Amino acid sequence: MVFRKKKVQSGARFGAEVAGGLLEGRIAKQGDAVNLYPNREAWLQAAAAELTQDFAAVSYRVPERLRYAIGFPSTGRFGKRIGECWTAEHSADRTCEIFIRGDLEKPVDVLGILTHELVDAAVGTDAKHGKIFRRCALAIGLTGPMRSTAPGPVLAQRLCEIADTLGPLPHAALLWSDRKKQSTRLIKVACGECGYTARVPRKWLEEAGPPLCPQHGAMVIVGDV
Repeated sequence: MVFRKKKVQSGARFGAEVAGGLLEGRIAKQGDAVNLYPNREAWLQAAAAELTQDFAAVSYRVPERLRYAIGFPSTGRFGKRIGECWTAEHSADRTCEIFIRGDLEKPVDVLGILTHELVDAAVGTDAKHGKIFRRCALAIGLTGPMRSTAPGPVLAQRLCEIADTLGPLPHAALLWSDRKKQSTRLIKVACGECGYTARVPRKWLEEAGPPLCPQHGAMVIVGDV
């Protein structure tokens, strides 16, 4: 089950609108704190352990076998998904897998996405974002469209408390929008007589020179593709 980008936008608003600045204050407070966990997976595991109690309190059971990762969802870095849950049926060792996109770093935003994906894990992804999912999501404190939920007031404060308890998330956002494009390895060559063009790997141009036009012989390099 997927969780789409709109969630982060909603999550960024709920701190000021619902918690009266509580979110911003707690995030700032974490800036000087010491990491309590060696890596982000351990942090997410501890967070899920906290949230599992909240699910149990509203009569929902989160699977015991869970793994967590921050990185790329199945749509890659340019997709809209910011969270994904893959149930045990899709795992070779029958473990539920939760992924959170790597350009996110604010602990409370990450916890909001984790909560959404734990709903998927609890009710099963076959439920999609229908009535069964909605019932669990509302019970745990999520609000808004079910495909892009946001924490409600009570859950927002709870997530802030969990973030304080866990300390800083040992992760920094991946700035893939700043990543330079790989330069092309194909170089354009053309025939000076008829304009016939081809694209050739740089390696072969350097080792063997330009190819031949079928009608007029040697071609010339005209630049990168």
